[in-house]
Amino acid sequence: MKTQPRLWRRWGIAALALISAGVAVSARANTDQPEKRSVPAEFASQVRHSSAGQKYTVVTYAVPTADAVPHIIAIDAADQVWFSESGGRFAGKFLDVPAQSKIGRIDGNGSISEWTFPDEGTSPMGLTFDPQGNMWIAERLANRITRMLPDGTFQHFSIPTANAWPTGIALDSKGGVWFTETKGNRIGKVDPATGKIDEFAFAQEGMSATGIAIDADDRVWAAGRDANVIAKFDPVAAKFEYFTLPTPNAKPCGIVVDAQNRVWFTQRNAGKLATITKDGAIQEFSLKERTTGPFLPIVDRQGNIWFSQIWSNKIAKFDPIKREFEEFPVADDLNHIAGIAMDSRGNIWFASQTTNKVGVLSRQNLAYFAPEPDLAQPPRLAVYDADRCGFTSFEVPTKQSIPGIVEADPTDTVWFTQMGGGFVSPSFPPGPPGSKIGFIRDGRIGELATPTAESGPTSMAIDPTNGDVWVTLRSANKVALVRNDKVTEFDLPVAGTFPVGITVDHAQNVWVALSTVGALARRTPSGDWRVLNLPDRKGNPRTIYADRQGRIWYTEKDGNRLGLVDQAAWTVREWKIPTRVAWPLSLAEDEVGNVWFAEMRADKLARFDLAAERFEEYRLPAHSAPFKILFDKTKRVFWISTVFGNSVLRFDIDSTRVVAAYRIPNEGVWLGGITRARDGCFWVTEQFGNRVDRLCLPQTTMGALQ
Repeated sequence: MKTQPRLWRRWGIAALALISAGVAVSARANTDQPEKRSVPAEFASQVRHSSAGQKYTVVTYAVPTADAVPHIIAIDAADQVWFSESGGRFAGKFLDVPAQSKIGRIDGNGSISEWTFPDEGTSPMGLTFDPQGNMWIAERLANRITRMLPDGTFQHFSIPTANAWPTGIALDSKGGVWFTETKGNRIGKVDPATGKIDEFAFAQEGMSATGIAIDADDRVWAAGRDANVIAKFDPVAAKFEYFTLPTPNAKPCGIVVDAQNRVWFTQRNAGKLATITKDGAIQEFSLKERTTGPFLPIVDRQGNIWFSQIWSNKIAKFDPIKREFEEFPVADDLNHIAGIAMDSRGNIWFASQTTNKVGVLSRQNLAYFAPEPDLAQPPRLAVYDADRCGFTSFEVPTKQSIPGIVEADPTDTVWFTQMGGGFVSPSFPPGPPGSKIGFIRDGRIGELATPTAESGPTSMAIDPTNGDVWVTLRSANKVALVRNDKVTEFDLPVAGTFPVGITVDHAQNVWVALSTVGALARRTPSGDWRVLNLPDRKGNPRTIYADRQGRIWYTEKDGNRLGLVDQAAWTVREWKIPTRVAWPLSLAEDEVGNVWFAEMRADKLARFDLAAERFEEYRLPAHSAPFKILFDKTKRVFWISTVFGNSVLRFDIDSTRVVAAYRIPNEGVWLGGITRARDGCFWVTEQFGNRVDRLCLPQTTMGALQ
C-alpha cells in the first residue's frame, strides 16, 4: 500500500522550493571533443535453450578496453548498439578495478568504437537517446550529465549537489532529462534548451535511488533501493508520493513503464518482479529461484517484461497475461549481467560486466510483433536426420564468412555469397561485411575476392542464357559479375541503396532491388541503367524475380506487398499481403505460372494467382522462419530452407502441407540459401555454421533436376 512519511508532510514542500531555486548551470555548457578509436571486435556464438525449451542464439562481443565493465545498453534510431564503460568501484568491493571514462558502440563493419572522456574515471552509467539523436549520459564520478551530439562532441552539465552519483537517466515527453542521484538522495532534471538543472530531494533518508522511469503523464518514478520504496514525483504539483514494498529488504533496482502506463520494477534481493496497480497496491510475482538478482527491466512490443538477473547469468521474460516467467541463460560462468535493451527486430542486447562483453540474445522465432490468430498447426511431419541421407559438408576457408545465397550454374559449379556481418542490423550478425564470393567445383571449395574490400556480397542470380553469376554488393552499393572466375564490379545508378535482391531475365537484363530507397534498377546487356521508383519509398524491396514469361516480380519486406512490373509503361501493380508483417522473402513459380513466396516472420508459404488476384497462405511449422524456396516440377513440391527450423522442409502442393523435414546435424546454424544441382542433390548454406552442405536425399535421387 502507498504511504507518505510524516517527515515529508512537515517540510517537504519547503525543501523542494529551496532545492529547486538557484541551481541553474550556464546554457553554454562545457564542450569537448573526445578521443575516438575503433578496434576489430572479437566475437563468439552458441546455441542455448530457454526454460520453456525455446532455442535461441547468443552472440557475444569482447570489449577492447580491459576491465571496461560495460554497464548500460542503449540503441539508437538506426539500430546501432551503444554501451557505457563504467569500470569498477561502484558497489563496495564488487569489481574492484579502476573506474573508466568511455562510451562504446558496436559498428556495422565488425569493429567496436570507443569514445574517451578527457577526464579520468568519470564512470558513465545510464544512457538514453533523445528524438534529435543526442545521447544523454549520467557520469557517476564526474558528478555531471553529459550530452553527446551526433558529431561526437560532448557537452557537460555539472550537478549542483556534490558527490551526487547520478546513475539512472530518462526523458519526459517535452525533452526534459531526468536522473537519479544515488548518493545525493535526490532526483534531478536538465533542461536541454537552457542547461538549467533542478534537483528535488526525497523526504526519506538513504533512498540510494538507481532506476528511473517516466510515465505517460510525465510523472517521474524512482526505485529507492535501500529505503525499500518506490517514489513517484509529480512535476506539476512538485510533490512526491511513496509506495512501501511489502517484502522487507527487497532492494528495488530497475523500473520501467509499459504501454498501458503500468509501472514495473525488479526486486534484486527478493527475487521478484512487481507492479503498482491503479489503486496504489503493489503486486509481486516471484521467480522460482529467489537468489537470481532481478536487476534492470525493459518492455517489448507485446507487453512482456524482460529483465537481467545479475547473479544468475540469465535474462528473464515475464508474460503479464499468463503471469509466467521464462528464463534465457546467456553463459555458464558468472557474468553479472546489468543493462539490457531491445533492437527494432526484437533481439535482446545485454551488458556482461564481469566478462567484459556485450552480447545479444537472438531468439529463434520472430513473434515479437502482435501475434497472428492461433491457427491450427499442420499435422505432424516425418523428420529425418540429413546426415543419414547423403550429407557432405564443406567448411568455408574464411572464418565467420556467413555464407548466404547459393546457386548452381550450368556446369554444376556451386556458387555462394559470403555476406559477412551487419546485414540484419548495424551490429548483427557480428563481423565486417564479407569480401569474397565462394564456389565449390569438382569437390573442392574456393573463394574469389571482390575488388572492393568489405563489399558485402549478399544475393546471387545466374544468367539463364550464358551462366554468368551476378551478385549484389550491399555495402559497396554495387553489383558484381563473375565470369571465368573473374569478378568485375559495376556501380549502381543511385547512392546508398543497400542492394539485396537480384535476378536476370531471358533478355539478359539484370534487375536489382534497391532496398533503402524503395526502387528497382534494371541494367541492360550494354550496361545502361534505368531506375523505377516504387509507390512506397519506404517499402524496403528485398526480393526480385524474373518468371518464365519475363515478368518481373518483387516483394517489399516493410511494405508487406507483392509487386509486378509493367515494363512497357514503366509502372508497377502491387497487392497487399493478407498476413500483417509477413516479411516476404524468396520468389518462385510453379508449373502453371502461380507465384509463390516465403513469409519468414509469419512461418507461412504463400501462393498468388494473378488471374484471380488472390493470395492463399499455408502454415509451416512454428518458428521455422522459411527463407528460400525451390520448386520441384517432377514431384510438385516446394523445398524450403529454414533459418530457425534447422531443416529443409518438403511442402506438398497437392495436400498443401509440409510432409517432411530433413534436419541438418549442426544445430542453430541458421540455414540460408538452397539450390539444386543437375544430379538432383541439394546445396544449402549454414550462415552461423560457416559451411556449405550437400544433401542427396532419397526423394531427390530418383530423378535429375527438371
